[in-house]
Amino acid sequence: MIAARRLNNELKVTIYGITSNGDRWQFGKLEENVFTRNIKYYTIQQLEELFAAVNYTFQQCKAQLENLVAA
Repeated sequence: MIAARRLNNELKVTIYGITSNGDRWQFGKLEENVFTRNIKYYTIQQLEELFAAVNYTFQQCKAQLENLVAA
């Protein structure tokens, strides 16, 4: 996430991240120098919730890109 922020340094964008160890999934975001981690872990036993979290993250990225293009 820090590398992505540095690559996009001239753009003020929020960097979203998803990580998994194969069992648990976790989500976070980096806004400028502030990292926020979702304290909830998701597992494949919670597929509906996991997919909802992945979808939300992708929707946020898409909206951010659309705002950048429109600007």
